[in-house]
Amino acid sequence: MALLIPSDRPALRTDSGLFREQEVLQRLEDSLPDGYEVFHSVSWHSVHEGNDRHGEIDVVILAPNGNMLLMEIKAGTVILRNGQIYKMYVSGERDVDRQIRVQYSAMVKRLEEAGLHPRVTNCLVLPDYLMGPSPVVAFPRHRIVDANDYDELGTKVRAFLSMEPTSTDREAIHHFLRNEFRVSTDLGALRTQLKDATYRLSDGLATWVPRISAPSATFRIQATAGSGKTQLALRLLDDAAASGQRALYVCFNRPLADHIARIAPTRAHVASFHELCIDHYRRRYQEPDFTIPHIFADVTNAYLADSEAFEARFDLIIVDEGQDFAPEWVSTLLPQLKADGRFFLMEDDDQRLYQRDSFDLSDAVTVTCRDNYRSPRAVCQAINAFRLASSTVDARSPFTGDLPGFHVYESKDDLIPRTIQAIEGLLQKGFQIGDIAILSGHGHSRSVLLGTDKIGVHACRRYTGKFSKNGEAIWTEGPLLVESIYRFKGQSAPAVVISEIDFETLSQTEQRKLFVGMTRAQMAVEIVMTAEAEQSLTSLL
Repeated sequence: MALLIPSDRPALRTDSGLFREQEVLQRLEDSLPDGYEVFHSVSWHSVHEGNDRHGEIDVVILAPNGNMLLMEIKAGTVILRNGQIYKMYVSGERDVDRQIRVQYSAMVKRLEEAGLHPRVTNCLVLPDYLMGPSPVVAFPRHRIVDANDYDELGTKVRAFLSMEPTSTDREAIHHFLRNEFRVSTDLGALRTQLKDATYRLSDGLATWVPRISAPSATFRIQATAGSGKTQLALRLLDDAAASGQRALYVCFNRPLADHIARIAPTRAHVASFHELCIDHYRRRYQEPDFTIPHIFADVTNAYLADSEAFEARFDLIIVDEGQDFAPEWVSTLLPQLKADGRFFLMEDDDQRLYQRDSFDLSDAVTVTCRDNYRSPRAVCQAINAFRLASSTVDARSPFTGDLPGFHVYESKDDLIPRTIQAIEGLLQKGFQIGDIAILSGHGHSRSVLLGTDKIGVHACRRYTGKFSKNGEAIWTEGPLLVESIYRFKGQSAPAVVISEIDFETLSQTEQRKLFVGMTRAQMAVEIVMTAEAEQSLTSLL
């Protein structure tokens, strides 16, 4: 099997040409033997008569003998006119023969400047077009792979590359392709591209769930982490705002509520459940004193006691993080829904971090989804290998990524050095400090990290566990986010360091904490754990 470089197939466009390119890459990977390297989406740059020219070669294949093949892929129909091949795009037509010649010249020139002189040839792949028996074209017909030859693509490629090798160092060519044409991942660009691609890919729930109708107008969305529940919530809130309807979004975690409030329509009412209780207490009774122990229990009990008299005023109610809601909390929200209103409960039992009684929603339509579009495929592979979820998570991210890194700490004194080690490793990979979230497996009462102002040279931005007189959480200032797994649920970061993992036996609670922590990462995960925890995880393999 050939080696694909980079290992992630392009997934940033949504046109038919992208799918054909992906299919060609898969076919090359499967049909070429070991020793062949398939570089894809290779950038090129040249200067001609003082003008900079940039472009991209679809595929560059490096053979074991050091010879190179430049491959241009044109999906769909092309046009033959006066011996030239043209491809139509929205922006106009493109002369394919000229494009190939420019790419070839640019590649050869850059190789010569690097002191490399491999044998380079090129070919054109037209997987959807039949050239006919004897077309007159400027580009050599024997180097065109059309629909009739497409099934033999691997054989054709090997024939193109079977010419006598040169004395050029193949390893030098390999490094040239990786470095000169920046095939190595640019994390800054990749982060933005992944965000856009993931958003488009995970738009499924937001697209078809709102189209479902049910007599009860009650929907229970049981979907795994990274499946698009937040996008669904935002779509429902946007639609309600556009229709002039009153909508309520309620979740468990205050940080998630704050995040949704920033991106939801201003018309929507967004709050955590305890914020609802506090607002009600202020209106009905008095300003709560947050210095009093159990104040949250007091305001919650008052809300529960008064809920039967609540007015039905919302056309749409969304409950997010439903697995963390007590049954009586949900019962306080239902009376606030209008008779013709819609009720959506979004939950994931694998993220149940609190011991709550289960509950039923009568006549609810249940929608299930196990697709994870956020986490790198390698991270999903680890989640499934460790059986952290109740059933297999289907990896749908376009990004393969790496398996989680493991760092073992021997004592509390060793915890921060090992956490620093994980951070520095991510920085060396190209992440910025603002890309990284440190997630503790403990709450504030037990955590060392959640009480630390600096980790290495990096000042921490962390919740102090205290509130202002107005009930606002008080945070320290710093570029490095440090948070508990509990409070970070529902959010994500490019890179995540999960630290203070110190179980001896992987209980269900520890499984869920690891699952939540690992699925927060969009690109990379590092785990800092005790030797006992590492041994417990290893035994599962």
